[in-house]
Amino acid sequence: MKTAPVPINEKDRLAQVVEWCVAQQDQNHELQALVKLASSYFSAPICLVSIVSECQQWFMARTGLDSASTSRDVSFCAHTILQAQPLEVTDACEDPRFADNPLVTGEPGIRYYCGAPLVVEQRIAIGSLCIIDTVPRPPMAPEQKAMLVAFADMVMKILASVRRSNFFDQPTGLFNRLKLECDVEAHFDRGQPLTLLAIDILPAATLNDITQALGYNFAHDLTLQVKARIVAQLPFGQSLYKISPTRFATIVDDPEQVQPLCAGIIEALQAPVQCHQIPVLLDAGIGITALSARSDDREGLEWLRRVVSAADAARRSHGRCALYQPEVDAAQRRAFTLLAALTVALQHDGELSLHLQPRLHLPGGDCRSAEALLRWHHPELGEIFPAEFIPLAEKTALITQISLWVMRAVLRLLQQTEMLDLSIGMNITARDLESPAFMDALLGELHRLDINPARLQLEFTESALIEQLEEVQQQLQRARLAGIDIAIDDFGTGYSNWAYLSRIPATLVKLDRSLVHKGCVDARDNQLVRSLVELASRLGYRVAAEGIESAAQLEQVAAWGCHEAQGFYLGRPMPVATFEHWFGATRRIGSVA
Repeated sequence: MKTAPVPINEKDRLAQVVEWCVAQQDQNHELQALVKLASSYFSAPICLVSIVSECQQWFMARTGLDSASTSRDVSFCAHTILQAQPLEVTDACEDPRFADNPLVTGEPGIRYYCGAPLVVEQRIAIGSLCIIDTVPRPPMAPEQKAMLVAFADMVMKILASVRRSNFFDQPTGLFNRLKLECDVEAHFDRGQPLTLLAIDILPAATLNDITQALGYNFAHDLTLQVKARIVAQLPFGQSLYKISPTRFATIVDDPEQVQPLCAGIIEALQAPVQCHQIPVLLDAGIGITALSARSDDREGLEWLRRVVSAADAARRSHGRCALYQPEVDAAQRRAFTLLAALTVALQHDGELSLHLQPRLHLPGGDCRSAEALLRWHHPELGEIFPAEFIPLAEKTALITQISLWVMRAVLRLLQQTEMLDLSIGMNITARDLESPAFMDALLGELHRLDINPARLQLEFTESALIEQLEEVQQQLQRARLAGIDIAIDDFGTGYSNWAYLSRIPATLVKLDRSLVHKGCVDARDNQLVRSLVELASRLGYRVAAEGIESAAQLEQVAAWGCHEAQGFYLGRPMPVATFEHWFGATRRIGSVA
């Protein structure tokens, strides 16, 4: 058996195989109907659309054969792709190239073969349409061969239609992400390095808002205008790809062209886009990554993930262009890992817990309340601080689940510490106050567990008041009517607008640690904080000072007239069992101040 030689343009040919055939896609109904028609026309028991790839031939359509592929070494079609005209073998047993071929000596027992090459651009053959018989046949008449070629042309028309469907983004007429994947893979196969640009025109949420407000047609026309601006910056013949609703991509072969091209695209996208007489200001950024045929770039479309990561960071970078940076990418991946792990932690016991930090009453120094602080110990990642995972959760629906978890844990603590005469504060978010759901759950649990609402305090920052003030006010009013204390946390870092703060039924104002520290070292800040405490007291608020780290600071906040104090000097956040021991010890001593 003689193995067919490899064509001299094999790299280009294999690239065309990938582009036209999309790597062993499902059977196409039109191709399947065509091979049955050809089988009937030529009275041949077997008819195949065979694609010759690097190591095998596989059949995009077949009739009369069970196997979906064979090794390229035994492929008759591997010989067909070497020539421009049909290859005919009238009796394989008499042909030295095929006489001992396993497909001749074994199943399916080929004796007759005639294949017409499937030719794409630049006269490259990617496979063949072939008919096969298990008995020898006389040579085809010229008109029969012409008909076989006509059938092969019909195969190519069907493949062209499939290619358009697979590789084109219909709304824009641009190549799509799958085509980008094929083209990048072709560069890898040819050993050619490249630079990939991902052009992000808007945050996905912004495009969604535009679509909801102005309709799909508006969003579509806006995208077409943006496409035109980008295409105008590309060198002649350079392809643009649409890879997501808000993202385009292009391949740059010459690294020297990357910088000027990016600058031109960013400049073109700076001016507002006039769409339906409405100006839309884009928020574009370009991610840049250099790619080679290294295995870590190729595996799992790692290259695509990297350039998208760079595009996400580009809006925050100087010039709105960002090279792929492993450290930024690592932070994004960690964020995703934490959110996925947090979902699991909320569903299972053992990872999340509460620590309690005491808050002392002044001037006596006795502890009557504590703030509940969430802690997360991941079995593999170790301690994960709230400052890292809470801001991530606030961007998702997980923050609601966290608030409910903390609420239930705090209420269990109130049950356990009923004899301690201790109140516990828990932090809530703006989202908890934007609807009645959280307050319904809280009030329902308080009633079910028969817990005195006065022992619970809800703490929230001023930022929670900025949006949906009416709904926030209504939910907090429900809490106060039930007897729950309300505390405004981190006071002094936000708007500190007494006009709307007076509308909130708060009972406690907690001065932010930065305000306390400045007031203890600067005379003007000292007077400002003193006045703030006096005003809050006259308006009926109790005032607590946060961040107390020394005896001098404790003495100062007491002199200002603060009613309570909290900080590391007085007591760090402690596990519940440690806190209970600390609480009992301070009660026996009398105070810690």
